[in-house]
Amino acid sequence: MSVKKVQKKNAEAREGSSAKPNAIVLAGLQLFTQYGYRKTSIDDIAQAAQVAKRTVYLHFENKAAVFLAILEYLGEQVRQRCAAAELAGGTPVQRLMGLLDAYFGMGFDLFSKSEHMPELEETFSKLARSRIGDLNTEYENRLARFLRSLEKEGDIGGPPRGLTVDQIVHILMRAAEGAKHDAKVQGDRKALERRLRELAVLAIAAMRK
Repeated sequence: MSVKKVQKKNAEAREGSSAKPNAIVLAGLQLFTQYGYRKTSIDDIAQAAQVAKRTVYLHFENKAAVFLAILEYLGEQVRQRCAAAELAGGTPVQRLMGLLDAYFGMGFDLFSKSEHMPELEETFSKLARSRIGDLNTEYENRLARFLRSLEKEGDIGGPPRGLTVDQIVHILMRAAEGAKHDAKVQGDRKALERRLRELAVLAIAAMRK
C-alpha cells in the first residue's frame, strides 16, 4: 500500500473515531430533551446514533458519561458563539446582546419547549454542579472582559459609582436567567431577544461616557 493510501486510511479512521462519539452525544441531547434522562436508555441512544450498543460503551462508561459529554459539547458551542459575537460588527449594544444570546439564547432554543426541563436541571445539578459553576464563571469572566475592552477602546465609560464591572455582569446574568423563566417569554424566542436587548441597552447606558 502506498504512503498516500495509508495516510488517507488513517485520516478516515480518525474522522470515523471522532464522528461516532459526536453522533452519540447529539443523539443523547435529542433524546434527553424529548424523553427526559430517566426514560432514555443506552439502547435508545445507540439506535438514534445509528451505532451498536457496544460502540456507545466503547466511548462512554455509562449514560451519565454521555450526559456529561453533552455538557462539554454545549460549553464549546457557547464559546464558539461568544467568539462570533465578539468579532461581529455593530454597536456595543448589539455586540453585548449577541454575547447574552450566545449563552441564554442557545439554552432557550434547546430546552425551552422540553417538558422534561425540570428533570434535566435536576440531573445537571446532581451530575455536574461544579462543572456548571465553572462554565458560568468562565462566561461571566468573558462578559467582564468584553465590557472592559469596550471601556479601553473608548466605546463606553467606566461603571457608575458604587458598582464594578463584575457586579454589572452578575446583575446581567441574574436578570437574563430570570427572563428565561418569565411566563411572558416562555416558548417565545422573539420575546427573549427583546428582553436580552433591553438588558444590553441598560448595561451600556449605565457605562456611557
